[in-house]
Amino acid sequence: MLEIRKTAVSFDERDLMELERIVTDTDEKEALRFLKKCIYDRIAHAQQGRLKSHLDTTNPVEGFVQRNK
Repeated sequence: MLEIRKTAVSFDERDLMELERIVTDTDEKEALRFLKKCIYDRIAHAQQGRLKSHLDTTNPVEGFVQRNK
C-alpha cells in the first residue's frame, strides 16, 4: 500500500510517446498497464523501505487516554 502524500513521477521520451499513443487510440487495457508500470510501480519503488504500518507504532488508545487525563 502506498503512503498518501504528494509524489512526483518523471517520464522519459518513450513513456510520453506511449502515453500519447494510448490517449489517441483510447486503449483502455494499455492505459491500465501504463498506469501500473509507469506510475504505480515507480511510486511504490520510491517509497520502498519508508512505508510504515499502523501496527509498528505505539498503541494509539494509550496515547489518547494519556492526552485526555
